[in-house]
Amino acid sequence: MARNKKRFKVEDNFVVYRPTSEDLVIAHKRSCKLGVLPNSFTQGLGRMAGYLGEIAVQNYLKRSKYVGDSVYTHDIEYKKRKIEVKSKSCATPPKPHYSASVNCKKQFMPDNDVYFFTRVRKDFMIVWIVGWLPTTKLLKEAEYKQRGDKDTDGFVYKTSGLHIDIGDLKSPTLFQ
Repeated sequence: MARNKKRFKVEDNFVVYRPTSEDLVIAHKRSCKLGVLPNSFTQGLGRMAGYLGEIAVQNYLKRSKYVGDSVYTHDIEYKKRKIEVKSKSCATPPKPHYSASVNCKKQFMPDNDVYFFTRVRKDFMIVWIVGWLPTTKLLKEAEYKQRGDKDTDGFVYKTSGLHIDIGDLKSPTLFQ
């Protein structure tokens, strides 16, 4: 997939991507192929958001290669780096104090080089590429939250994992 600059716009330090109908078809096919996980609180819609996030990042990184259908440690390869994309669905544009997350166990040892984070509008018409971090830096700086923990606003975490504010990520425009 070629990078089409018209589909990308920089706003508030984020890259905004507008998926095409072809992107939606690809994400839907990937989602259907994988199916719905037991105990999914989104009933499979999270998979669709995840795949759209991967497509947005792949299109943004010119000459990157999607490997998520055959490799289980990362989604994209770019300039010899293994990139994992994590996405959340949302109803509103992202804010710097919103959380970027990696659902995982406490003793987590990922086999990738970089994490990219996206937020996907619930109608799937906009993907915000909100930032990235090298995996080693994410592991040092993110805070681990257990399922059931509450944040300062009273939000209850539905799954355990690493959490970091979007404002603490590197801008996608700085990735080379």
